[in-house]
Amino acid sequence: SSCIFAGEMGLSAYGGLGLTNIAWEADAVDGVTRGMKPGLNIGVQYNKLPVLVGVGMSMRGNVVSIDGLDDKITLSMNYLDISVLYPYAVGPGNAFAGLDIGINLSASVKTGDADAVDMKEVDDVINALDYGLLLGYTYPINETMGVSVGYYLGLADWSGDGGASDDIS
Repeated sequence: SSCIFAGEMGLSAYGGLGLTNIAWEADAVDGVTRGMKPGLNIGVQYNKLPVLVGVGMSMRGNVVSIDGLDDKITLSMNYLDISVLYPYAVGPGNAFAGLDIGINLSASVKTGDADAVDMKEVDDVINALDYGLLLGYTYPINETMGVSVGYYLGLADWSGDGGASDDIS
């Protein structure tokens, strides 16, 4: 969810809290629990076109608990997001749907209180690009401010193959 402030020139600033999680190929692993990770979402949107065009920053990741391990593992990723959304008037506000492309700026993993390890320094562990569908609804508070709730469904494989596809010859 986020709060949106509209300006006169068609620019709107937004900021809010996102709760993220990551789907894994092997979803049901005994003794492993995956949880939501909170993160900040901020950016601007231009609304003088038939579509909303936005640029922002988002924090994504998840928290993993493993039976027998006291400390939780936290995966944190920061993205530069570019979105194109189509708004549709529904009730007093606007529903929106569209595409979001995220460019990975940083990625780290942290276990308990230990120092975070930069995952981008390890070749091909994190893909540089994420893309997906963004759906939501914005409810106006007044003419220049609204509250928005959205859902992002990432469609890209966020992890690389760790160099497994590299030609070693």
